[in-house]
Amino acid sequence: MKKIIYTILVATAFMLSIQSCEEFLVEDNKVGQTADLTYSTNTGIQGLVASCYSFARTFYGKEAGLGLSEMGTDLFYYGYDNKQKSLNSYNITSVSLDGNTADNACLDQYWEAFYCAVDVCNTALQFVPLCEVISESTRSQFMGEAYFLRAFYYFHMVNIWGAIPYNEEAINSIITNPTRTSEEEVYTNILSDLDKSIAAFQDANYMIKTEGRASYWAARALKARVLLYSASWLGKTENYGLAKTEAEAVINSGIASFYSNYSDTWSMNNEDVTVNKEAIWGVTYSSDIATNVNCVPYRYKTGSNGSQLQYNGLITRTGYSRGGNAMLLMFVGMWNNGASDLGGNGKETFVRALGESTYYITNIATGDKVYVADTYSPYGRGFTRYLPSLYLWNLLEDNRATDQRTEGTILDAYTIAPGLQGSSKNYPLIQDTAIYYCGMDANSPKGQALQAWAKDRYRIQFQSGGDIPVYTSSDPSKALPTEAAKGVSNVYGDARYNTYKIGGWCSFPGIKKFQDNVFNPAYPTHDLSSRDAFVLRLAEMYLIKAEAELGAGNSSAALATLNQLRAVRAIPGKNNSLSGSVNINTILDERAIELCGEQQRWFDLKRTKTLVDRVKAYNAQASGQIQSIHYYRPIPQAQLDAVTNLTNGPDPEGFWQNPGY
Repeated sequence: MKKIIYTILVATAFMLSIQSCEEFLVEDNKVGQTADLTYSTNTGIQGLVASCYSFARTFYGKEAGLGLSEMGTDLFYYGYDNKQKSLNSYNITSVSLDGNTADNACLDQYWEAFYCAVDVCNTALQFVPLCEVISESTRSQFMGEAYFLRAFYYFHMVNIWGAIPYNEEAINSIITNPTRTSEEEVYTNILSDLDKSIAAFQDANYMIKTEGRASYWAARALKARVLLYSASWLGKTENYGLAKTEAEAVINSGIASFYSNYSDTWSMNNEDVTVNKEAIWGVTYSSDIATNVNCVPYRYKTGSNGSQLQYNGLITRTGYSRGGNAMLLMFVGMWNNGASDLGGNGKETFVRALGESTYYITNIATGDKVYVADTYSPYGRGFTRYLPSLYLWNLLEDNRATDQRTEGTILDAYTIAPGLQGSSKNYPLIQDTAIYYCGMDANSPKGQALQAWAKDRYRIQFQSGGDIPVYTSSDPSKALPTEAAKGVSNVYGDARYNTYKIGGWCSFPGIKKFQDNVFNPAYPTHDLSSRDAFVLRLAEMYLIKAEAELGAGNSSAALATLNQLRAVRAIPGKNNSLSGSVNINTILDERAIELCGEQQRWFDLKRTKTLVDRVKAYNAQASGQIQSIHYYRPIPQAQLDAVTNLTNGPDPEGFWQNPGY
């Protein structure tokens, strides 16, 4: 499926967080063209509107954005070499680490990126009405897109930082004394923008999904989410009813529908947000990974030599040589996690034939050389970023018998390449399974039986207990990924292993819905993917509706709505419905099953004011440090250094750091 990534046009934009005049990027006036002239052309105005989308690719499908939206929650622990551990341990500060990739929340760069994005949107809102070469319908469409995206970026900022500076017009001079607009007012402005977006799209009759661009139903879906947030976080309970109305409208619109097989939602054959039946809107990535250099824009901030700076590698992944979605890399274990006799990493024998590099593994039982594909990597990647919490794994296991989403989400087994049967010194009876992650305690009667069965057949790792446990405890409030120091022998009581790589921080069940098996079916975790990042999906509308019904005091209606979604996700012939009373934990459990890893969880726990309690209950890596100050992220130090009106606390005329930082 062809997808387009638009080159960014340089707009009139200044950043609030830059420290000197020399570090600002002013308008690039090539060959004497002015903004007035450039944006009066069809090409110029189309490019300007398209450029409004580019900054979303700094966040969705990117490691750094994932850290700010999923780390420090009840769903995930950090793995052995996660690059944002401070987000999970709640040891974050306001320090602007810029190019550091060892442990960087990238807050300074997202502050910059989102304000740059807003400025481009404001520029579009200024020049689209003035452009005389486009039709009225196109003008309305472009205005709808610009209003939608301005609301979209501000929505992220207000939920990360709280009160923030709010700019309604493009910046044309350096601001040294910005003030912070209250959260209530920012939310009011966001909803106003979405109403303007909806009206403009309606005027343009722009209702369809096309090339990943926002349209009428995307705006109404985002409005449903914003209304729910304002109701739960700001206490505007009257907005529960409005959120339900918007969600129901999207559900009944026909813009999206469900696949009968949940896994089809995540198939790479359906990854294009325009084609996917369930997707409403998302962030697009080009199918050309190698040359997709414009996937993420250069920064507006410039270095000491005047050149534009690049965003951190946690945002770009591979720099500016190529780009794409990195989610397939974030939730899998190590490819060499103590499994050298289970196929290793596929690079035992290197053969060059007909000018092509191919990899073979020798079957130790037969002596045959087995081709395992050019880039065979059966057990994940050479690094570990995220592993599921015991709470998430248990939640999925509890629903395995009736719900398709467990099988479609949890990656609990790895296989060897065909032709390597019997090729293992430690597991001479090996057939296809190499590693199996079992969702139970090894010390249970069934666990003991499974351990005995697996002997000589494959490696089995239980949640807790056994030779190689994934977690240190079966108590979700205490469980930590098991660790071992390099070179320490028999840490887990199994004499076959003396490597730190088999600990739970490296070897664990993965999340498979982001994998890419089209590039190479034998290598679903290649370096980057062209997968689009779904931001708004039909299933979320049911979850919004259910929570809105609960918030309005109608728990029975909330249960009925949840069961509508669960009926769609049911294994054929199985009763997947819930019974009993519904509370916010019921909603959050269902959102975990449906949306885990989709860059919403931290925001969900924040807005429902359950962040501290649920982290203490389900994330022992973070439970000792988290406190109420962490409902907000720190304002980046680069911004604080740039202002002249810094105060010690909230001041309508001043600028201040969030409390506790």
